[in-house]
Amino acid sequence: NGLRFFNSGTPDDTIIVSPKTWLSLPATPTLPGFSKGSYVEINGVQLWYNTFGFDNPHHSPVVFLHGGLGNSDYFGLQVRDLRWHYKIITVDSRGHGRSHIDPKLPLGYDLMSEDFVALLDHLKIPKASFVGWSDGAICALNIAAKHPERVDRVFAFSANYNTSGVMDTTQSPVFMTYINRTVFEYANLSPTPSKYGEFLQQIQDMWKVKGLEKYEGR
Repeated sequence: NGLRFFNSGTPDDTIIVSPKTWLSLPATPTLPGFSKGSYVEINGVQLWYNTFGFDNPHHSPVVFLHGGLGNSDYFGLQVRDLRWHYKIITVDSRGHGRSHIDPKLPLGYDLMSEDFVALLDHLKIPKASFVGWSDGAICALNIAAKHPERVDRVFAFSANYNTSGVMDTTQSPVFMTYINRTVFEYANLSPTPSKYGEFLQQIQDMWKVKGLEKYEGR
């Protein structure tokens, strides 16, 4: 069965408080500062990104890649701390957050990974470190496998290269509440705010792909 979303209530209704942190869903943070970010055309779509911090000769820039249905705001707390030590790049994956989507081109990990490499080219960054969450983590591992010369380090969490071990997320109240939250965030941030249903379908189709299974053994 596919994921179902309910455009009801308010964003505050998507906050879950629990003494068990893994059963909690705090409010989505915001990115620091007053910059509204920038757009650049990457592989046929307008991709939104933002930069923070400063060039550090001792450390490579750090690129934050968010999870499926999310956006860069979810890394707001991490960016607030790390911007004093690193050059930080946040980017909304194509179709997510403030970035545009090509409705005729299916979403895929290879496509999004190449978007991020092209963004490095645009920013004239030869090598970067990546922090990836879920789909963003899969893309970070994908970039490391296909473009190792562009990667310094990868911190990947909630990634997979084979979907056989993925649990049924529809049974998770936290994940399903997160899905409902992304309806509000999509309406607030997306250039196509009325197209969430089509966007969700594209994401679900992408999730049916077996992640990075083709890189097993490398």
